[in-house]
Amino acid sequence: MFQLRTGYLTDMGLMRPRNEDAHLVQISQEIKKIAVADGMGGHQGGHIASSLALEVIDGYSFHKETLREDMEKAILEANKRIKNRALTDPGLEGMGTTLTLLGINNRNGLVAHVGDSRLYLFREEKLERVTRDHSLVEEMVRQGKLTPEEAAFHPQRNVLLQALGLEEKPDIEFYELQFKEGDLLLLCTDGLTGLVGEEEISRLLVERKELQQLAREMVEKANARGGHDNITVVLCSFEEEQP
Repeated sequence: MFQLRTGYLTDMGLMRPRNEDAHLVQISQEIKKIAVADGMGGHQGGHIASSLALEVIDGYSFHKETLREDMEKAILEANKRIKNRALTDPGLEGMGTTLTLLGINNRNGLVAHVGDSRLYLFREEKLERVTRDHSLVEEMVRQGKLTPEEAAFHPQRNVLLQALGLEEKPDIEFYELQFKEGDLLLLCTDGLTGLVGEEEISRLLVERKELQQLAREMVEKANARGGHDNITVVLCSFEEEQP
């Protein structure tokens, strides 16, 4: 059995009037839930959309035999709740949220992803992005119209192609993971990755500091670069339990 350790921090940043990010760390159940969400749109709508999504997901029971179905059902219910809430309040019209959700069953993980928040796997001193952004610039990179370097500074880099609350049925991408001892996972919103590059993130993770300290240093680095967005970081490490 693995022992799961976590560290997490969310911060308003330096430019936004409120924090529209949300995160979930539920590790007391058989299937552990880790998630980040980045809300947008409407008068205070982003905050409501991200919080509502994770509230709905937290209320669902996940089971190892039906994990994919359970996660999909919870996400679709969250999507419906966000859309219905926006219909009842004109000030919330157009609100939505990204979602990157991880379900953990000992050595196995399943990721459900909508939007441009990210999940990274750090293994054997190498950082790998597991999720792909559902964004306009990411699609342009895949089509060869932009380089990754150009995409990082493109004026439309925040335009999303998928988010919860915008369509009747979002396109949820799933990724399967199998964990090894020493693996480290990073879930984060684009308030981090928009300002701190993957090479810098990797250099921080190599130091293998206590996870809460690492989360704090990542947030501080993003704020030192201008903190133009809300920043949320969740870190998870996997270690074999000692007999």
